Amino acid sequence: MKETLGIKIIDENGMVRKEQRGENQLTLIYPEKYAENDQIIIESSQVPAALRVSLDDTIPPAYIWLTKPAMTYTIPFGEPGEAYPREAFGGSMHFIRVEQVPEEIWNTCRNISENSLDQKGEVSCYPHCTATVETRDESVFAARNTIDGRFENTDHGKWPYTSWGDNEDPDAQIQIDFGRTVEAERVEIVLRADFPHDNYWQEATLEFSDGSTLLLELRKTGEKQAFAFPPKKTEWVRLTHLIKSQEPSPFPALSQWCVFGR
Repeated sequence: MKETLGIKIIDENGMVRKEQRGENQLTLIYPEKYAENDQIIIESSQVPAALRVSLDDTIPPAYIWLTKPAMTYTIPFGEPGEAYPREAFGGSMHFIRVEQVPEEIWNTCRNISENSLDQKGEVSCYPHCTATVETRDESVFAARNTIDGRFENTDHGKWPYTSWGDNEDPDAQIQIDFGRTVEAERVEIVLRADFPHDNYWQEATLEFSDGSTLLLELRKTGEKQAFAFPPKKTEWVRLTHLIKSQEPSPFPALSQWCVFGR
């Protein structure tokens, strides 16, 4: 049975504005402005499915693992839109593309945690990032920002300086779910480095779904900090026991973290 892919754009009442279907790859061109509460629906007749999805020219395509027959992406208007480029989803011409990812590409060693299309709340596509707290519940400080592929970290606030902080909660945790078992072998941490506004975590614990842990000793730097380990099968990874340095600022934050594996 051939896989059938689908793209729909629906309004806030569930009415279909435009729809396209195909087999292995599919493009939909939408020559109208989006309205508030419009949604893009990506469908696959076979799940789970490895897909490459592009929803807007200003956002990098995402390699996603779809666990249900459809993913729903709500166009970010208003405050949620502050975590995206100002031009994102704007104008009156939109290009959406979805395609199957060949197994030889999907199974190569790569950054398996990046997902520029991750959203808050319940999702059907992975990787997906969540946290126990998010500063003031603002989109520019949401957990999803740390896997969106943006590494700008010398400021804080609106795009492109989005990040996640612990909201001054000593028990704060942040987690990436993969939606399946993966084999991880390295993690890279990029702290936000808007010093002296920012503090930093001098220590963190990387936890895996089997309960094993790895202690990470972090430095005060905006550069990538890499930690390699023997290949580990896991369904998720979590940063916990975040130990803040003794510097006066109360604001340590994470700009990006990358998990490499298969």
